[in-house]
Order: sequence, then C-alpha cells, then structure tokens
Amino acid sequence: MRLRIPSNSIASIKFQPNVHVPSYPVDSIIKDFTHILRPQTAARFESHPKRGLWIRVLANGFGGKATVRRWVRRRVREAVRQEFKTRGMSFDGMAVENIGGKELKGTMELFVKKEAVAAEWSNVRAQLGKVVEALVAMAEEGRKRGSIRGRHGMFQKGRRVQDTGLL
Repeated sequence: MRLRIPSNSIASIKFQPNVHVPSYPVDSIIKDFTHILRPQTAARFESHPKRGLWIRVLANGFGGKATVRRWVRRRVREAVRQEFKTRGMSFDGMAVENIGGKELKGTMELFVKKEAVAAEWSNVRAQLGKVVEALVAMAEEGRKRGSIRGRHGMFQKGRRVQDTGLL
C-alpha cells in the first residue's frame, strides 16, 4: 500500500500496515532453504518482537559516494524521529505519553530521492512531517473501522497473506 502524499520531494514511501516485513537480506536468506545461515536467521526473525512500526530508510536509487548516501539516510531517519517525537510517539510508532493510545503497526520503507541531499533541513522536516501525519491519520481511521487493509485487501489484521506482486 503506497501512501499518497502530494509534492514529497524527499522520499517515496511504501507502507504495509499490520505487517512486519523482514529486510531484503534477511528475506533472501530465509527464502533460500540451502543457505547455511537460514536456521539462525529465521529463528532470529521469528523471535524479534512484532510490535510497533518498523522503519527502513533506503538510499540506493541514486549514485554518488557511500558517505553521502549514509549521511542522507541518517538525516531522513532523524527527521522522522523528531516528527514522531513532536506527536508524542517513539521512533517505532508507539505512544510515549498517554495521548489516546495512538500506535502504529507495520513496515514503512522510505526510498530517499536525490533531491534530499541538497534540501534544507526545514524542508526535509516539513515533507516528512506530512508523511508522519498521514500515517497517524491512517492509524486513526483504521482503528475506527477495526482494521487497516491494503490497497488490494492483501493485508489482514495481524497477519500477512500471500504476496501477489501487485504492490
């Protein structure tokens, strides 16, 4: 499910509510039954707590030096962290203060764009503030309906249904 946030020049967002998806390296190891690290990797993923919001920031879409890509990833991650903090939430989307039980669940991937390197800090915060606001609004709407479903109804409350490749 993609969030539709207008004029976001910092990152494109992929959000899967109520589903905790492993990272690409972990997923590729778990799917390869002949991989020597599969048993301990699968056990580590299964034992990892499935609560809150898992956030991944990826900056592979543009070239340049690795130090620049790492810097922009840290910058985007810190902007998201500060936006959650202003809304009384921790970085994993859990409510810190008693503010009505706002809690985000699922996996969010931020694919950083090249424009984020030259963007001013205030612009980065403003753009990612819209993302966080949309996530909180989506969680509120899902709580009112009873569940948050994906674009094609593939994600059901608390479990992942077979991926059909439509996302």
